[in-house]
Amino acid sequence: MRLILFLLYIFVEVIITIPLSSAMGFFYTFLEIILSALLGIVVLFNTPFKFQESVQKIMQKRLSLSTVSLASTIRILGAFLLIMPGFFGDTVGAILLVWSIILLIGVKISRNKEDEDIIDVEIIDDNSRK
Repeated sequence: MRLILFLLYIFVEVIITIPLSSAMGFFYTFLEIILSALLGIVVLFNTPFKFQESVQKIMQKRLSLSTVSLASTIRILGAFLLIMPGFFGDTVGAILLVWSIILLIGVKISRNKEDEDIIDVEIIDDNSRK
């Protein structure tokens, strides 16, 4: 099954890359492959630091473990796709990186909205005054 998926990926990559590279020209295609690979390498090398930052947010209860693990997995997969040459992989990799960012930002926004709904109330017991 994995072999079929890999061959399907290669097929789609070739179908998309050949027309785009012939329209863009050799230099810009080569430049896109090099720049996307460098971006993927930078993202991959920065992943441990982002993961450490996310673990601190988990400890502070600002993020959930499931969200961090999903965002980290998506981030690593996106970085690997950026490293691999080809337009389809680069496009999917960029989408995955944006999705991982949206996951973490979306959680922060929803947490802030939940905090706004909390009303701080002080209860005074009349029985303790007597």
